[in-house]
Amino acid sequence: MSAVMEFTKEQLEQIGSYIESNFDRFGAKSNVIQLRPYDIQLIERMTRIEEELRSQREILLKQNETMQFGFTQMDKRFESMQKQMDERFAAVDKRFDDVNKRFDDVNKRFDDVNKRFDDVNKRFDDVNKRFSMMMWMITAGFTIIATVITLLSIFAR
Repeated sequence: MSAVMEFTKEQLEQIGSYIESNFDRFGAKSNVIQLRPYDIQLIERMTRIEEELRSQREILLKQNETMQFGFTQMDKRFESMQKQMDERFAAVDKRFDDVNKRFDDVNKRFDDVNKRFDDVNKRFDDVNKRFSMMMWMITAGFTIIATVITLLSIFAR
């Protein structure tokens, strides 16, 4: 059989006051650490701070990943723009080569005319000087016109 003792209210109060007065001594014997309410509050605060720091670290890592992705996208965009610019410059160079070929053809034609008419050129030195000056003016004019047309075609895009 089990023996159950019933305590009166006065006996319970006596037991409570005895435990209260000797609580520190009991705790010292049992190696139990006594925490005051203020210590418990500090521990709770530290726990909340650690959780918040962990949360902040996760947010920073996510932001870093997002920024790295953005930088990667910007690099890809820059590379594609660079490729387009290189293609355009190649096209412009090709146009300049075509214009230079045309000027070479014109210069060859003028050289052929000069070879055919050497005798005439000797007799008409004054006319030849004027013609040479006109040739250079025409060449400069063609160059200026070709440059303007090329620049207009580049900037018109």
